[in-house]
Amino acid sequence: MIAFLQGELLSKDLRSAIVLVNGVGYQVYLPLTDLSNFSEIGAQVKIHIHTCVREDSIELFGFLALEKKTLFEHLISVSGIGPKTALAMLSGMEPQDFAGYIAEGNFSALTSVPGVGPKTAQRLVLELKDRLKNVSFGTMAQFAPRKTALDDLRSAVLNLGYKAPLVEKALKAVEPLAKEGHTLEHLVREALRHLH
Repeated sequence: MIAFLQGELLSKDLRSAIVLVNGVGYQVYLPLTDLSNFSEIGAQVKIHIHTCVREDSIELFGFLALEKKTLFEHLISVSGIGPKTALAMLSGMEPQDFAGYIAEGNFSALTSVPGVGPKTAQRLVLELKDRLKNVSFGTMAQFAPRKTALDDLRSAVLNLGYKAPLVEKALKAVEPLAKEGHTLEHLVREALRHLH
């Protein structure tokens, strides 16, 4: 099983990155918040990996922080939560926020994630409340300063190669959605609509 990759960033899009390690390119699916932290193509990156093996495929899911990987593995242990849904959750909120929503039983915050309905949110709270009590996500602060949704959005769109003045116009257009608490994934899609 692959548990960690260190190599050169070959390319990235809104879902994944290709990392070159000793002549082999690995496609790694990452949360948008982590993808937006990658700088220029050719940079060295270090990624914690969860390897998902199925009958017909092997997929790599990556995280810049070990805490995110831990939370991802807790999420996919819940029945009805697949790796892609878990990744969407981690694209929309920080682990410490997510753990807080679970502890509080905040169903409306959980159902704001695409693909998570009321029943899934209830199952998440029921199955993870006790398990996440002893997991500390406080060290996440060492990986990135606390940023607003617009900061994350700006970084994600700029890293896709768009010019700053255009990005700022798009951000103004989607600012009301950010204040409503939409996920980063949704905000990026809306911003890109304003850039085309």
